Amino acid sequence: MNKWEEEYKRKLTTPEEVAKTVKDGDRIFCGSGSCTPDALLNALFDRAEELRDVVFGGLILLAPTYKVLKMELTRNILFDNFYATPLDRESLREGISVHTPFHFSELPRLASEYRGYRKIFTQCGPMDKNGYFSCGVSGNFLDVVDKVDELVLEVNQYQPRVHGRNFYHISQVSAIVENHHPVFDLPPEPATDIDRQIAENIVEHIEDGATIQLGIGAVPNAIGECLIEHDRHHLGCYTEMIPDAIMKLFEAGVLDNTKKTFHPYQFNAFFAAGSSALYSWLDDNPMICFTPISYNNDPYNVAKNDRMVAINSTLEIDLTGQCCSESFGPYQYTATGGQVDFTRGAWMSRGGKAFIALHSTAKDRETGETVSKIVPQLRPGAAVTLTRTDVMYVATEYGVVNLKGRSLRERARELISIAHPDFRGELKRYARGVKYFVLPEHEEGL
Repeated sequence: MNKWEEEYKRKLTTPEEVAKTVKDGDRIFCGSGSCTPDALLNALFDRAEELRDVVFGGLILLAPTYKVLKMELTRNILFDNFYATPLDRESLREGISVHTPFHFSELPRLASEYRGYRKIFTQCGPMDKNGYFSCGVSGNFLDVVDKVDELVLEVNQYQPRVHGRNFYHISQVSAIVENHHPVFDLPPEPATDIDRQIAENIVEHIEDGATIQLGIGAVPNAIGECLIEHDRHHLGCYTEMIPDAIMKLFEAGVLDNTKKTFHPYQFNAFFAAGSSALYSWLDDNPMICFTPISYNNDPYNVAKNDRMVAINSTLEIDLTGQCCSESFGPYQYTATGGQVDFTRGAWMSRGGKAFIALHSTAKDRETGETVSKIVPQLRPGAAVTLTRTDVMYVATEYGVVNLKGRSLRERARELISIAHPDFRGELKRYARGVKYFVLPEHEEGL
């Protein structure tokens, strides 16, 4: 047994013992997604009634939060929800949990300096002979480890060993627990005909040698399929997260990272989310380079990739170009995430392009009626995730328009041209009412 193994043995404990160390007023930030420390949180939640004013923060937590998402426990333990999911959206609507707005690139500083988090609970992979733990597939806290008081690791032998600046050392760790179970996976979402059409419209604007950012969902999956079908060459990957689509592009020979101007020959990301096949591909793959979010999502680092192409989605966009990508009115649905980081980075990139992709219509969640996602005005209380001054390209199944440098009149014309035909009349009437359109020729071609 070497000295690192001895230190591991000294620090090894149980989730219940760690939970006992939590005291009133503590603020604990947690690993997210597939690195959620579910055993540690489960033990902490079982102590909820014994505690007062404890806050746990995180995003996309795959833990039994239902135990504490109760009005009678909000004074005991409060969920500071940084990214809403179907598991916890209702708690936000009811005021049982709270939401902290943030850009991904700012999260480490915001959480440690402005929100006062002093402890970290997160899941990781097993320790190697040199005392290092892979941070796994769902991001790391390496940019704030020296700013907090405690780092507690929940070791899961099933976590892939992911390369990059993505390892904790035993010397940085306060306590260790073990909880071995298959890593939560998220199989790719099948694409609809509309998703495919949006993807076709965007792929026309992606050149050979571009570096791309893709997220998760049906449209990114469809874009990956279209890039293969259109036989693109020498694409690069610099992204917030790696989905299955990125792996498939590499396996098809479309994406090889040879033309990247920043971190060439590497797949750059902060985390991954996808199928078990994706996690197997990431495991001990030397081409993968995960780095802390403050580095990976820094717009200036994004911009170091020439011909950077960022592709994100939104819930609704108004006729001036303001995008609400995270709420329905005042009710939080997701979060800002890295949309602004990558949109601004792509704009600053030499030859870069930033796309906002959306279906032209959706079903209203309350009435069930079909509504336009291109609207005269955002709903009252809606979060402006991406300002009109940041937006570049907007894509629907009806085409792609570029709003950068366009007047309000021109923006209205462009956006109406890619709205669903059933709603173009209503949008034109609004444009006339606010004097975007004054002369008949302002509406020609619409």
